[in-house]
Amino acid sequence: MAKIALIGSANSVVLAPYEDSSFQSFRQGLPTWPEPPFRDESWEIWGCSPGAAQSVRRATRWFEVHRWEPGQAWFNQGYCQFLREFKGPVYVGGEPGQIPLEEVPNQVPYPLDAVDTEFSTFFLTSSLALMAGVAILEIEAERARDPEHDDTQDVLGFWGVDMAANEEYGFQRPGCHYFILEALRRGIGIYVPPESCLLRPQPVYGLSEWQHNYIKLTQRSRELNARVKAAAEEKAKKEQEIYTLAGALDDLNYMVNTWTSPHGLEAGKVIRLNRQGRERRGLDEARAPETAPTDVAVHLRRHNGGG
Repeated sequence: MAKIALIGSANSVVLAPYEDSSFQSFRQGLPTWPEPPFRDESWEIWGCSPGAAQSVRRATRWFEVHRWEPGQAWFNQGYCQFLREFKGPVYVGGEPGQIPLEEVPNQVPYPLDAVDTEFSTFFLTSSLALMAGVAILEIEAERARDPEHDDTQDVLGFWGVDMAANEEYGFQRPGCHYFILEALRRGIGIYVPPESCLLRPQPVYGLSEWQHNYIKLTQRSRELNARVKAAAEEKAKKEQEIYTLAGALDDLNYMVNTWTSPHGLEAGKVIRLNRQGRERRGLDEARAPETAPTDVAVHLRRHNGGG
């Protein structure tokens, strides 16, 4: 009997069968976790990724096949320490020796040739797919070694694995589907918690368009898209109105700050002060015949800062 739990970082990661007799030593004195939904010491726990490393309660193997780049966001100090102290095998990529042994003491090269020979590389689209390929090979090898092996109890479980079609990991989803079907063809049971959508297939191309659910939901999608478009157009109009009002407000502020004071000096003439501190007439006035200013001229001159 072989039971292998493959652990990702989606929400259902907390539901995996972690606790067994080695649980406390794996946690190394960290705070006690809440009781799990069930206990089963027969499960191996295989994990991957920095996200899962923060959530796993126990793990027997780890997969980190990405390029070794300590200091990057996905290779933070805590995750590097986790890999450094991990007590089980850590499957890595690259050539042997490219990752310093002191950084990952239990590193094991990922067996790509064996997986490629059995399955090809067409569906190795994620760490979970890489893990599933190794798990199937190991279950098959155990069956071959032990004539009394009860293959009716072999199970491959996926916890913390969604790869929802509308997320960035959607393109990885077919890889997991392929290995799930491969496991089932070989008599290996599959378990996925009901909190996951991993076992939901994509619509059947073309043929699904005739089904009531597809028709109803795609019609609803068109309605929502139309509302989004209308809202976006309304938003664009409001943004244009904001720009127009902001321009008017800026112009108004200029007028308030520049043209509302009754004081100032008159432009368009040379202005000097005589010794008594009084304004002298401009050159244009000095050259013109002296006439008594009209009431309007006096008013304008005073308004514009004149004498």
